[in-house]
Amino acid sequence: MPSEGGDADMPIGTDRLWTKNFICMWIINLLLSMWGFMIHAPFPFYIIELGGNELLVGITAGGVSVAALLMRPIGGWFLDNVSRSLLFVLGALLIIVVSFLLFFIPVLGIVIMLRIMLGLLFSATTTASITSVADAIPPARFGEGIGYLGLGNTLGTAFGPALGLMLMADFGFPSLFLMSAAIMLVALVMSKGFSFKKIIKANRKKIKLSSLLNKDALPASIVLLLASMPFGGLVIFIALYGEQYNIGSGAIFFALIAVGSGTARLLVGRMIDRAGEQPMVIIGNGCFLIAIVLLLLSSTVAYYVSGLLFGLGFGVLNPAMQAMAMRTVPPPQRGSATSTFQCSHDVSAGLGGIIAGWVVTVWGYRPMFGSLIVFVVASFVVYILWAAKTPSAFKVFKQSHM
Repeated sequence: MPSEGGDADMPIGTDRLWTKNFICMWIINLLLSMWGFMIHAPFPFYIIELGGNELLVGITAGGVSVAALLMRPIGGWFLDNVSRSLLFVLGALLIIVVSFLLFFIPVLGIVIMLRIMLGLLFSATTTASITSVADAIPPARFGEGIGYLGLGNTLGTAFGPALGLMLMADFGFPSLFLMSAAIMLVALVMSKGFSFKKIIKANRKKIKLSSLLNKDALPASIVLLLASMPFGGLVIFIALYGEQYNIGSGAIFFALIAVGSGTARLLVGRMIDRAGEQPMVIIGNGCFLIAIVLLLLSSTVAYYVSGLLFGLGFGVLNPAMQAMAMRTVPPPQRGSATSTFQCSHDVSAGLGGIIAGWVVTVWGYRPMFGSLIVFVVASFVVYILWAAKTPSAFKVFKQSHM
């Protein structure tokens, strides 16, 4: 069991970011991100190989997201009221077990159920890891810390899909599930070096709606949810799209997403701390709009440039929204705030996947990509008309603390 203690590596008043705790959890989050994309990218091919179709691929993605969505609030309450380390350990151990079950049972219905179970367990594990890394970041450098954390996730985005698609193509799906178990085992072993924040029993709260969803994190979460809807369909179908139209490799597309996102995250962390999230909302949503339009052209160059722009958009928008979501949240409520924010990823992945799967089945790939533009526009409108005026917005927060 990983140790549960205080923030031993971060004395009160220090602004030191690269502590032992931060570095350890940074690597763990990198491994988790790589695991998630390694499973996600090739899994549509597995469903089709076992007799499914694109609609079933979208429904499976929706089921994964619903399972993750149901787990996030409960996991957030557990993190704030029971234990940071226990949720992480249980989630990682059960992912290893399910990975072995996938290895031994190649039956479509069972595979879909196990994939949905992985979504639930991955939700619990990542909620624990992201909350724990937030515990290790000094408040004055939160935007910068989240930016570096996202850089690790970006590397996972680059290597995960490429690794998963390579294992699928060269060694078959059983090797994918064995690698899944191996990566999660490494993350579990690494967690022994992390000092998880201790939960004080006297501060525990009963489970209720107010303790499951954090209202301070809602504005940023809703803005990101809408902006991420196209990505929900993109992650599932982009490799199939490139292969069907013979315009590019899904592995290279994901690598370009990582290049764009990593570049952006290296540059925007300190900018978020100084200028807030509004410029990032404009830039991020602008990148998404152009990227979707490029996909409609069905050319190799446009396909790859689109991947780069999607990466830039997420590299700018995601850390800005995460910093906004946590800006006014007291430390004892970071678990619920993290789960609320992560729910935006789950909902967008689920709805985006279901909508994309249905539109692809009825009208094809280009109408599917085009239909998702409306969500990007809605994200920008919701931010300007509502989220930018809430207490967690950078300008409002700065004015109230002058």
